[in-house]
Amino acid sequence: MDEKLPRPNRSEPSPPDLKALSLSVSFNGWREANSSFKSWATKMSLLHRPSWRKAGIFEAVMASTKDFNKNTDLLLGIAERWCPDTNTFLFPWGEATITLEDVMVLLGFSVLGSPYFTPLDSSGEEIVRKLEEEWVKLKVQFVTKLQWMGRFVGSRGELEHASFLALWLSYFVFPTRYCHVDKSVFPIAVHLSRGTRIALAPPVLAHLYADLTLLKDHIRGLGSGFKTVTSNDKVELTSLFKLVQVWTWERFGELRPNNTNPLLQGDPRLSLWDEPIQKRIAKRHVRMRAKRDVREILSNSKMDSFEWRPYTKAVKNWEFPKFYPEKEMWVPVGPNLDEQFISFARCIKVSELVGKDSVEHYFPNRVASQFGLLQDVPCRPVNRNNLFKDAAWDEYNKPIDGLRLYIPSRSTVSCFSSIFRKWWRKHKRAVEVAESLGPRNIVGGDDDTSEPVPSESSGTNEYKEHTENPRTLFLVY
Repeated sequence: MDEKLPRPNRSEPSPPDLKALSLSVSFNGWREANSSFKSWATKMSLLHRPSWRKAGIFEAVMASTKDFNKNTDLLLGIAERWCPDTNTFLFPWGEATITLEDVMVLLGFSVLGSPYFTPLDSSGEEIVRKLEEEWVKLKVQFVTKLQWMGRFVGSRGELEHASFLALWLSYFVFPTRYCHVDKSVFPIAVHLSRGTRIALAPPVLAHLYADLTLLKDHIRGLGSGFKTVTSNDKVELTSLFKLVQVWTWERFGELRPNNTNPLLQGDPRLSLWDEPIQKRIAKRHVRMRAKRDVREILSNSKMDSFEWRPYTKAVKNWEFPKFYPEKEMWVPVGPNLDEQFISFARCIKVSELVGKDSVEHYFPNRVASQFGLLQDVPCRPVNRNNLFKDAAWDEYNKPIDGLRLYIPSRSTVSCFSSIFRKWWRKHKRAVEVAESLGPRNIVGGDDDTSEPVPSESSGTNEYKEHTENPRTLFLVY
């Protein structure tokens, strides 16, 4: 098998000046929660906490009320390392990426539940119709947050609940180019208001992957000679780049703020980085004495300084999810398995992410060390390039009953197989990762004794367990 990565493209221009580049990029999905929204969110959370927990959005709504200043240089610097072929960041020492685990832990979105495009019953359609009627009454060119809140705050009942969630979805989950209420999210809002769990993590991550690719292509297109911004040079991004910034803070100590907040009992993890509006405004007007060179820090970063599993580190009042146990575990997958373990299984399963506008590849096997698993040369999954939305969702949601799931200890030290180390040393100069080894359902250990994935034509969903080294288990099918 050919294990080679492509050679660097020597004709590719060096990256443009970050200051000039920043003027050509608009992060339209970066939204801040004002005091009126926070007040409405608090009121709704007190009334609807049980149904929000059932729907898997309580932590997500609370996380959306946490804010901090955007670091444009950091976002652009990390985006320069994005590889669209693999949906991973490339560093001198290997690959890393934003995974479903990050979306779940940092933003609170569920990886489990029904797809966002699940149809409503007749009573749900009636609520959507009422929301649309009010939307039309308010609409001039579009409906703003102020107009929407003025109409629904205090209106009570299911309509107020659904209208709050429609605003939340429009601003903090599926933002668009403009700051307005998007009526396309009304069916999702009604589902959530009734306690129906919707898997919001996959479309959120799919949108982010697509925007990172758009931004990387934009950076490549501008080149090193870029100095003046014209309307044709601009790119508008609408995904949740807050996640990119916090992901980078969590994993690169040299790039994170000097201090984090104390975490209060029950707070979402994003509270560590939350800043009051007065502090954020003051920071915007104070010039940093020693501005950090993001490019230089990332270029000189070492594998040992990268935080592979930041969420397994002890933080006061941070309650570890069950999939970060003190001791490693094997758990049988079945109908009675705790949903937190099922969530972990979704995070490590190679699949497709169904977004609102695209279907994106998800390759957790390329970043096994982020899950406490042994990193080997990544394998290629079954080709799903032509899957449409419904088929891609079916692949993502395919049952995994009958397997035994390996849950590593939270104290597990990330490690790499000797095969991977040789492979990466040989090809570390590559600027874009492309070719990987043939499909396998278990990423092999040092002896590379993994069994191949059964072909689709074999008519079997049988899996092998690598009992000698359980940390190599991956779900790839």
